[in-house]
Amino acid sequence: MAEIVVYKNRTNVISVSLGTDVSSDILTSEIREKELVGSPLIATWDVTFATDGTDGELILTMDDSELVAVTQKQGYMDIKRMSGGEPYEVFAPIKVLFKETVTA
Repeated sequence: MAEIVVYKNRTNVISVSLGTDVSSDILTSEIREKELVGSPLIATWDVTFATDGTDGELILTMDDSELVAVTQKQGYMDIKRMSGGEPYEVFAPIKVLFKETVTA
């Protein structure tokens, strides 16, 4: 994945396949202005299992209401996996592009 496009005024849904059992893990994902944890938060994904988590299939959802106040054109996201009390990186930060929509 090189970039992810997030559309304003739309609910955005992304499928992610981790390829490993994450059923007992806690997964979170945020979009920040820069590739740093201390950078200003732009938006937060709701991370859920597509099934039961044993297949590593995730669904990231962001409601359109989360994007109302977003003025940034881009940001960066990753996924944090908490397993056994330890934080693990799932993938390197990905650039996120925020785009307007045409149809009201």
